[in-house]
Amino acid sequence: MDALQAGHYWKTPFYWEPGCPLPPTEPALRFELASDDWLRPAIAAVMATSADESDKHTVARVGAEAAAQELYDLLAQYFERPLSWWRLARDGSGNPVGFVLPVLFKDARLWKEGLPQGTILYMGVLAEFRGYGYGLELVHEATRLFVAANCWRILCDTGTDNASMVSTFRKAGYTEHKPWQRPLT
Repeated sequence: MDALQAGHYWKTPFYWEPGCPLPPTEPALRFELASDDWLRPAIAAVMATSADESDKHTVARVGAEAAAQELYDLLAQYFERPLSWWRLARDGSGNPVGFVLPVLFKDARLWKEGLPQGTILYMGVLAEFRGYGYGLELVHEATRLFVAANCWRILCDTGTDNASMVSTFRKAGYTEHKPWQRPLT
């Protein structure tokens, strides 16, 4: 890789396209609609303990609650949020363990032959539930939603140093592409 530019971090893109492995049809977690009232503090809590360089930088710059708000601000500008897609995940005991926020790109140039392109705007496992493989289940749930919506492609990326997320996308069967530098702000 090239030398890292000041004020940047490495992102690794992953793609899911037809031909990549499909996720299991039966989820290992229970998924339900996540309310914004529950999501905002959950997003802030995940960002405050995240391994992702972008999250660390944003939380240090504005705090966890404002970082979560910045994520919501991006939504309206670039993405469509199908109403039932933002999901809260519960384990077998009913504990909320994490969330996944799948969205569709608004920009028609990213669509192909009338089919949308999706991405996971954000996802996270609450700190006390990390290490159980729940991140993979979150990616599987988003992938199921995207496939059901006939997305021609799913584009996701994560900080290259976020080893658990890189591993999760690999395990989910997403195709890994060459890392690129992204500004921290």
